[in-house]
Amino acid sequence: MISLLRLRKVARDAWLTRTRIAMMVVTIALSVLAVSAFLSARAILGREIAGNYAATRPASATLNVPAGVDAATLGAVRAVPAVTDAAARTSVLARVRVGASPWRVLMLFAADADDPRRVATVATAPGAWPPPADGMLLERTALPFLGVAAGDRVTLQVPGAAPTPMTVSGAVHDGAVAPASQEQTAYGYVTTAALTRLGAPAVRNQLKIVVGDRTGPSGDQQRIEAVAQQVAGVLAERGQPVTRVDVPPPLRHPHQGQMTMVGFSLLAFGLTALLLSAILVATMLGGMLAGQIRQIGAMKAVGARTGQVLGMYLVQVTAIALLATALAVAPGVALGRFLAERGARLLNLDLTSEVIPGWVYAVTLLAGVGVPLLVALAPLIRGSRVSVRQAIDDHGTASVRATGAGPLSRLPGVSSGQRLALRNLFRRRGRLALTAGLLAVAGTMFLTGLNTAGGWAALVDQGIAQRHYDLEVRLHQPYSAGRLTALATGVPGVTGAEAWGRTPTTMHEAGRVDVAHVYPDDAHDSFTVLAPPADTALLRLPLLAGRWLRAGDTDAVVINHLVPAQQAPGIRVGDPITLSVAGRTVTRTVVGIVSDFGTQGTAYLTSQEYAAVTGTTGQAQLLRVVTGRHDAASREAALDALERALGAAGIAIEQDLTVDTLQAALDGHVLVLADALIAIAVLTAVVGLLGLASAMSTSITERTREFGVLHAIGATATAVRGIVVTEGVLTGVLSLAVALAAAPGLTLAFGRFIGTQAFRQPLPYEFSAAALALWTLLALGGAALVSAAAARRASRLTVREALATV
Repeated sequence: MISLLRLRKVARDAWLTRTRIAMMVVTIALSVLAVSAFLSARAILGREIAGNYAATRPASATLNVPAGVDAATLGAVRAVPAVTDAAARTSVLARVRVGASPWRVLMLFAADADDPRRVATVATAPGAWPPPADGMLLERTALPFLGVAAGDRVTLQVPGAAPTPMTVSGAVHDGAVAPASQEQTAYGYVTTAALTRLGAPAVRNQLKIVVGDRTGPSGDQQRIEAVAQQVAGVLAERGQPVTRVDVPPPLRHPHQGQMTMVGFSLLAFGLTALLLSAILVATMLGGMLAGQIRQIGAMKAVGARTGQVLGMYLVQVTAIALLATALAVAPGVALGRFLAERGARLLNLDLTSEVIPGWVYAVTLLAGVGVPLLVALAPLIRGSRVSVRQAIDDHGTASVRATGAGPLSRLPGVSSGQRLALRNLFRRRGRLALTAGLLAVAGTMFLTGLNTAGGWAALVDQGIAQRHYDLEVRLHQPYSAGRLTALATGVPGVTGAEAWGRTPTTMHEAGRVDVAHVYPDDAHDSFTVLAPPADTALLRLPLLAGRWLRAGDTDAVVINHLVPAQQAPGIRVGDPITLSVAGRTVTRTVVGIVSDFGTQGTAYLTSQEYAAVTGTTGQAQLLRVVTGRHDAASREAALDALERALGAAGIAIEQDLTVDTLQAALDGHVLVLADALIAIAVLTAVVGLLGLASAMSTSITERTREFGVLHAIGATATAVRGIVVTEGVLTGVLSLAVALAAAPGLTLAFGRFIGTQAFRQPLPYEFSAAALALWTLLALGGAALVSAAAARRASRLTVREALATV
């Protein structure tokens, strides 16, 4: 009978406080929806990015064999233990243009027409393999990037050959490459016969092997490298020496790190929103218990035990959390699928399944019910322990002395109502800490999210600002540096030029073929040596350690921040580094490490050292150019004129671009991260403002008798509204001060963590004035609005209603 009575009381309390209960349900549901959506999207994208990459059957290693790979060689390689499959391919870095539009970078992947395509394969959609000799298949993201469709004619040019018209015969999906717009590179697929038509050697000089066993490809990089070295030995015995082995991170998509950081950011902010809502629920329950102290005393007086009272309120919290979670799961999963679809487009993935794994539902249920229960436990235990004597002594007003508000209440120009609001604000320090703290946490996360998004943009701007040139032209082979600069400076619109040495490089280890960690696109995780002139004015890179190169250096190299992360783990200033440069082994001392966002792994040598090492004195393979005007149109015009001048001089261009193209590529890499941070910043703002609204509503309920007394001594409705609104706005001001103090440190720490994880360097510290202004408007304006709604209720309380409150 007692149990039934307790349940009836729970139901009656829920009905009498239905507005507050509804607000609790909405707040928890909103946060659970966010957690459910972020977990669902993360689970789908994590599964699909691995699945899409695995579906391409990526090679574990690619061995570069200049002499070419024939069928007999393939048979010998497939007989090597741990090699489960092998294929002979080639790739060529070319250029493509549509009509009179600018040239774009094109990576061509070539295979024989009868290649079984069991290794490094693609899915045709639409189109069919093999394309005709005058046609090529484009990766599907390259179609909108180039503005073409199947059947259109384009112009291709491989280095050293004449431009050749080709037909886009169809499209493919290659889950191993990033979207063309992100990389500002198109990907094409042709037969080796088509290479002859384009003027490129039709030699299958890449041996792709898959290392593994019956369970599948190996994810052990050391094992893959060991097997690749064994295969290289087999080829050497057959008179087909291997010049380099490429082993990208096993079973890992090039943008895996980017996706991981998006998922981490979403989940971290989602859990923060859930914690905020749980604190809000605890605050509201504390208010409810404060209004029911006499009821608890009455139950204790007739024999109720503390455990029974606590159990009654725990049932109520559990019911609220379960209802909120039930309402949030379905829309959360739907939103998660939507986010996954958007993320898939940004990462060039096919969603083969949108099934949500069971652990997502389990974690969502645990978070949606467990977190609110855990946070609410403290106020519930405190309220259920109220004794009969404490209940009798309760008068509905706080007994805390008004410490801390004295000086404020004596400020000149402060009205009596405002003084009362100040005293009330600081008299109820526990409630003030919860209310202001809740909004402060939301404000801190809001500012951190937008500041970090600004840091992503600043990282791109910083990478561009370090480049004091407008155009870059990479050449197919070394040419006279003096001739290159003379040709460039003779082009209308060009005001300066520098010729640099440039060549691919690898770390060298004695007794084995050099190993690179570059992906098949020859861009991600690549490693290059650059040799600027000693007095270069076109590049100024921030030093992370050590110093920059000096003109007289003979045993020095400067590396960028990616080299310790990707190529030589743990290397520091003062350490020796051994590189393979142009077929020679070079050991130099690291004298500096620089931040170099926008460039892959790079080692910088002086131009004199580079010439001595490569035997290319007075020659260069990279041209960097300054234009008189720095807008995109002027740069494109100058680049077009420079291409014509170099072509007329018989200089073969491998790749060229403007800094605008580079910026577009860098922006594409950070766009998905910035968008995610902005979205979750908005979510935390909504939860924080809901918290303030509910806290003000709780405050009015707690102080029913207080407002009755004010009315009894002659306070007008306007005066009461002024007191409540003033308290709300002051709470907003305090929360804003706390958020402003906490956000810089959290922004710095968060930017350091996710920047290091995603791009191997901390994000620049950015504190957004626009974000601060927006949050100030939201915090103070929202505080005024929600306080006005609560004040309206307080101003309508009558003395009789106050006295009737139990």
